[in-house]
Amino acid sequence: MSTTRALAWNTGVQIFGKAVSTAIGVIIVGLMTRYLGRDGFGMYSTANAFLQVFAIMLDLGLNVMVVQMLGEHAGDKAYEDRAVSATFTLRILSALIVLSVAPIVGLFLPYPNELKLALWAIWGSFFFGALNQIVIGVQQCHLKMHIVAISEVAGRLTLLVGLLGARAAHWGLVPIVLLVSLGSLVNFLLNVLIARRYAAFTWNWDPAFWRSLIKRAWPIGVSILFNLVYFKADILILGYVRPFSEVGIYGAAYRVLEILVTLPFMYAGVLLPLIARAWALEERARFQALLRNSYIAMSILALPMLTGVFVLGEKIMPVVAGQEFTASGDVLKILMLAVTAIFLGTLSSHAIVALNAQRRVLPLYIAIALISAIGYLLLIPTYGLWAAAWLTVLSEGSVALGTTILSLRLSHTTFDWRPLLKTALAASLMGLAIWPLKNATLPIPILTGVTVYSVLILVSGVVSRATLKEILLAFRRGTPTADVT
Repeated sequence: MSTTRALAWNTGVQIFGKAVSTAIGVIIVGLMTRYLGRDGFGMYSTANAFLQVFAIMLDLGLNVMVVQMLGEHAGDKAYEDRAVSATFTLRILSALIVLSVAPIVGLFLPYPNELKLALWAIWGSFFFGALNQIVIGVQQCHLKMHIVAISEVAGRLTLLVGLLGARAAHWGLVPIVLLVSLGSLVNFLLNVLIARRYAAFTWNWDPAFWRSLIKRAWPIGVSILFNLVYFKADILILGYVRPFSEVGIYGAAYRVLEILVTLPFMYAGVLLPLIARAWALEERARFQALLRNSYIAMSILALPMLTGVFVLGEKIMPVVAGQEFTASGDVLKILMLAVTAIFLGTLSSHAIVALNAQRRVLPLYIAIALISAIGYLLLIPTYGLWAAAWLTVLSEGSVALGTTILSLRLSHTTFDWRPLLKTALAASLMGLAIWPLKNATLPIPILTGVTVYSVLILVSGVVSRATLKEILLAFRRGTPTADVT
């Protein structure tokens, strides 16, 4: 089966699974915001951001690097078993140590007691999520992303049912956060139980492999450490200097951002072993074609979302989070610029990993982290969530631009602007079509926009008939094998 069909199938099941998961996630956000209110959701957002800082430090680039290494050794079962088991063991040990520090540190911070307890309650969500990242990496290499989609939906359904029960029982913040950890546990268990059929998730104390893995991954790990400065420092600083109600307004919009950007990360995870192998085998034309087509795919997904939120932002957030969070609609409009940048920048950062050029991008991450940190400290105390939102756009846009230029230059890939311009035109015309309908019931402009945009994309030739036929054939035949050509 061709790479195009393989990527089409895996992207298709991801989109379908992510659509279902996102719908459930939106319902979950709506239940939590309505039940907890601005202050309660602000404390939840702060606890979530606090643990995410430690989770990002825990990553160390291992997730991305092990996917690349498996892609380079595709078909070598003995190597895969050693790599997976050793990495999984290392992740268990490091997660237990690093994540356990977080709630202990929280005890010494000037947080309310309820928030300090919430840090302990949400610990399980990040622990099982950290283990799940290794499992997902293996499934990306085997192109089994339908399992990932099913597991994620199951985890969110568990949380949804728990939240409905929590509302009926009038539980507070801490029990609700415990339910978040329970949903993460269900997601992980389903993933790993199925992945055990084709990968070894056994205990493997292998310091030699760990040294090899960390030696290759450390530039990514350093980059990630600087990334967390501009990715999570905004909410943490906002929680220190502004009321929790303001954190709640910003956190509700930011939660939508986090839900949306999982799609490019999942796509890039499937793409990475393919382009890593193509580069390792010196198949330059194949690498360049995959990268070019992936940029087009991400722009096709990101630009209409940006346009739609710009037109309908004030109506979307009250539907998602409740009338108390109407102000989050304007924040979401700004953050959607960051979402668009992340869609493109995620591909570029993974391409740099495939090119083994992680060290080349370190100065960029360090510079952006320092500028963002200074901006957060100087501007958030005065301008609050608006400074946080615009600085997020600045940082993500700078990362996307810098990594894209570097990945294209190092791979000698020429960028075809015509599909991007056609996509931007189609998204703009979609925006004009739904503008007169922005005060109608929300499904009307959304369905109208989807229809208009889809027709324009097909008519303009952004997606060729040959590619469309290949995608449809992939779905008709079913899941592709990992052996793609």
